[in-house]
Amino acid sequence: MDDNHSRRWRPGWTLLLLMILVALTVTDESSRLTSDSPVYFTWNQNLLGVSNQGGPDPLDVEFPGELASEDDIALAMEVMGDGTQLVALEDIESVAVGESIDEEAGPAGEEPEEKPEAPEPKPLVLTHVVERGQTLWDIAKLYGIDIDTVVAANQLNDPQRLQVGQNLTILTIKGALHTVRLGDNVWDIARAYQVKTQDIVEANELLDPSSLRVGQRLVIPGAQAVAAQRHLLVASNGQLRRAFDWPARGRISSRYGPRWGRMHYGLDLAVVTGTPVRAAADGRVSWSGPRGTYGNLVIVDHGQRVETRYAHNSRLAVRAGDSVKRGQIIAYSGNTGISTGPHIHFEIRYRGKAVDPEKYLMR
Repeated sequence: MDDNHSRRWRPGWTLLLLMILVALTVTDESSRLTSDSPVYFTWNQNLLGVSNQGGPDPLDVEFPGELASEDDIALAMEVMGDGTQLVALEDIESVAVGESIDEEAGPAGEEPEEKPEAPEPKPLVLTHVVERGQTLWDIAKLYGIDIDTVVAANQLNDPQRLQVGQNLTILTIKGALHTVRLGDNVWDIARAYQVKTQDIVEANELLDPSSLRVGQRLVIPGAQAVAAQRHLLVASNGQLRRAFDWPARGRISSRYGPRWGRMHYGLDLAVVTGTPVRAAADGRVSWSGPRGTYGNLVIVDHGQRVETRYAHNSRLAVRAGDSVKRGQIIAYSGNTGISTGPHIHFEIRYRGKAVDPEKYLMR
C-alpha cells in the first residue's frame, strides 16, 4: 500500500518542481532582457541534443538562458548557413508609436518645402471643325462643356443645322464669347449677360477695363444660359425676337411705314459716306452688288426665313456666299441708287415680308 501511494504521488511532485523551475527561469530571463547587456537572437543549441523533447526547428529562434558565447555564435552561423546575420537589440533603431516614415521629408526637425500652387489656366478659345454625323451634343461632350456654351459662343440661330466642315468656336469653360461693338463697355456687357464685372476683367486679364477695342472678343464666364437666348432671332413659338444689332449708330432720318404716298420698308440712318456698315446677326451673304433703287446692296440670309438688307452703300466688303458674324463690317455707307443723301437703308424681312426694324433691334 505504501509503495502504491508513493508511486501515485511522485508524478505530482515532479510536475510541481518543473513549474517552479519554469517560473524561476522566466523571472531570470525577464531580468536579463531589461539589463543593459546586448542580447542576440539565436536558438538553444543544447536542446538539439535532447531526444524526444520536441526541440525547436533549426529555423526557429529563442532567447537562451545564458548569453551566447562567441563559440555559440559561430556554431549558430555555421548551422544556419544562409548568410543570416545576428543583430543585437542595441543596434535596432526604434520608431515611436504613431510616427510614420516620410520618404520625401527632409532632415529631422525641418519642415518639407511647400510646392507653389500652379495658377489656374486661362480660359482657352479653340476651333472645332464639324465632322460628318456630329451633333452639338457630341461636340459639347468631347470638350466637357454644355450645349448652351457652344450655342452662345457661335451665336447659332438654328442649333440643329450643322454643316460638315463648319468651324465652331469652343470655350474650355462654361460661358460665352462677346464681340465688342461700338459703344460697348465692360459694365454694360456684364449687365447684359447678368454676370459680375470682375469676372469678365479677370477671365480676360484686362489691364484697363475702360479701354475696349471694337471687334475684341471677351470671355464671359458662366453666361451660357443667358447668351444662348440673347441672340436667337426666332423664338420657339415662331415669333421674331428683339435680337438684332444696329448696323451703325446714327440719327434716324426716316422710319418704317408710309412715306410720300408709298410704303417705306426700312429704317434710314443718316451717316456720312464711308461709315462702316455691320451685320445685324450671323448669316450668309445671299446678294452683294447693285440692285435697282437700292444702289449697292448687301442681303444677309440668317436662316429660319430671316434676312436683312443694307442699301445705298458706296463700297461693299463681302461677296455672295460669304459667311458673316454679328458686328462684322460688310459695307461702307454711301448715296447710291435712289437716295436723298448719304445714309444707310436697313430692312428686316421675315418669311418674305418686311417688318418694322425698330421693334427687333436691341437697345
